[in-house]
Amino acid sequence: MLFPLRDVNPVTRRPEMTWALIAVTTGVFAFQALAHTDHAREMAYLFGIVPARFSHPEWAKRIGLPVDSYWPFVTSIFLHAGVLHLVSNMWILWIFGDNVEDRGARDGSWRST
Repeated sequence: MLFPLRDVNPVTRRPEMTWALIAVTTGVFAFQALAHTDHAREMAYLFGIVPARFSHPEWAKRIGLPVDSYWPFVTSIFLHAGVLHLVSNMWILWIFGDNVEDRGARDGSWRST
């Protein structure tokens, strides 16, 4: 089979964080898709990774992008270029995210010290 539909690894808890990431990412995509083209482009520039922002800071300043902000390295995971991009990413997250989340909960790596 070329595309996995599910995995066979059992989990011991509900994947609440995986579901939350899928919901938030889908919500952001819907917001971006329904936004006016100029606003969607502005979202991509502000929250996506634009390499020129870091390699040419004078350009970033000129168009109004904050050059000292590294938040796009976090916020860019919620932006997607189209429906196929979103569906394929959320599909893989759905299949494998529950196992990663379950493993982190079992071995205690998600707990704060």
